[in-house]
Amino acid sequence: MKASGPAIPLILGLSLLGASGAYLYMLFKKKRSNSKGDLVDFFAGKQSKPEPATSELIISNSLIPLVIGRKGYTLKHIQQSTGAVISFSDQDGSSQRCCIQGPSEAVVERAKEMILKETARPLTITEEVVVPQAACGKILGRCGDELQEICRKSMAKVWLEGRARSESERRVMITGTEAQIKVAKELIAQKVQEDSESRKLLLDSSLQTREPRIRTPPSSSAPTPTPNDGGKKSVPSAAAPQATVAKQSSANLGTGQMEVFVSTIVSPSKFYVQLVGPQSLELDLLVQNMTVYYSQPQNRELHRIRKPYLGQIVAAEFNADNKWYRAEISAILPNEYKPGEVVLDLFFGDYGDNQYTNPNEVYELKPEFLAPRFQAIECFLAKVEPVQQQQQSNPMPSADASSEDEWDPIVVNRFEELTHVAQWKKIVWKIVTYRNGKSPLHGRESSPIPGVELYDTAPNGTDLINIGQQLIAEGLARNTTYDRTDDLSRSQLFRLGLTNAGSTSQSSSIDEKSASSSTSASTVVSSGRHTGSSPEQVQPNAVQYRSLANGTH
Repeated sequence: MKASGPAIPLILGLSLLGASGAYLYMLFKKKRSNSKGDLVDFFAGKQSKPEPATSELIISNSLIPLVIGRKGYTLKHIQQSTGAVISFSDQDGSSQRCCIQGPSEAVVERAKEMILKETARPLTITEEVVVPQAACGKILGRCGDELQEICRKSMAKVWLEGRARSESERRVMITGTEAQIKVAKELIAQKVQEDSESRKLLLDSSLQTREPRIRTPPSSSAPTPTPNDGGKKSVPSAAAPQATVAKQSSANLGTGQMEVFVSTIVSPSKFYVQLVGPQSLELDLLVQNMTVYYSQPQNRELHRIRKPYLGQIVAAEFNADNKWYRAEISAILPNEYKPGEVVLDLFFGDYGDNQYTNPNEVYELKPEFLAPRFQAIECFLAKVEPVQQQQQSNPMPSADASSEDEWDPIVVNRFEELTHVAQWKKIVWKIVTYRNGKSPLHGRESSPIPGVELYDTAPNGTDLINIGQQLIAEGLARNTTYDRTDDLSRSQLFRLGLTNAGSTSQSSSIDEKSASSSTSASTVVSSGRHTGSSPEQVQPNAVQYRSLANGTH
């Protein structure tokens, strides 16, 4: 059947309408942007996959480590947090191009913000400071305490280079931000300045004179009579012959001779000396700083001790001069005047004297005051013995006898006058022998005590007077033929470098070794130098000093 005329346009119209609708549907089906910038389906309203986005940053080479981080951790964290892909390429000699790619502009912008935040952080760098080798001890402090304090205050990592730059210089390495490095440099400069000032003071001869130290009896068990005590008169030095030795200048000391101060005397068989040198000024500065610090009530309250114990190192005021010193609690005794209470017997390890003190009058020692080594070295006068021993049939002194109690007070007084005890006059010593020391711990071998010869300058300013021979010349002592080194054990002889040969060879060995003695109180035994042996050989009366004053505990 043939279609009528009017039906044809209708059919064509419907066909065109369907085609137009299909075209419009396909047109609106395409991606459109919503108000947030995301692409959505116009009819379904679902978010469609956005177009990839890219951005670039120019970053200085010095800031690249901040973006990458340690082992690339920071860069990995940014990429995982944002989903962006970050790569670097060379821009020029001083910077690099950072390319950021992401599935959307939002992802790229977030990654860009995180990168800029990292580059805004302070940069960690490492710098070096060259300091004098002599100032390294001041920078390090005791057991590295001062160096740790510099690190704590500056928040930087500071360490000394393992190998010295030269004999006179050493490098200090500092790692941190610019601000941290600046603070560390200032603190290091302060330590170097303090060391420099100390050495300048040492060169000032006017500061080498000390005030005479008024002493309490050196030992609670055997008090030393004070000079010119009672009605007993010492033998006048002018009336007695002088035991002089060959002419010798104190500036040109002989083999094994060193200058010392005699700080405390119990008797010629037991006294204490301090070596003359830089440590003398160091001790003076220590006493000055301790006196200033502990004179303030708030500082004493900060270091108050609740229960002192035997052997504790404390800070105490010396009752004769009102200055503060380091001391060791050598005994805790009952208070005879206040039943139920105790009193502390303090041993001042830098001087060798003692003092009774109430427990509430001692305080904890600030760690920085422990840095200098203890200065007092216990000695005995060699080749002499009390005249009273002539009456004994056995010339060998008893090892258990308290030989310092055998000396007549007149002899002790004269010995104090000859040695200028606590008057800080330089005299010369020479180690010639050793004897066994008393150990405070039962069954433990103690460090040998050096036997020395002491020499004082004669009135003519040239000759040296042998103080031991002077006592003999005045009839206050006599020569002894007993060799104290025979009492030493084989291990002690081995550490001292002595043999069982005759006394002549032993004295020769001692003289040769003592010639190279250091000016540090911690290094005086036989050779006076660090040999890498046991602490007993190197530090007889220094940091590890634990011998009690009277040897009875």
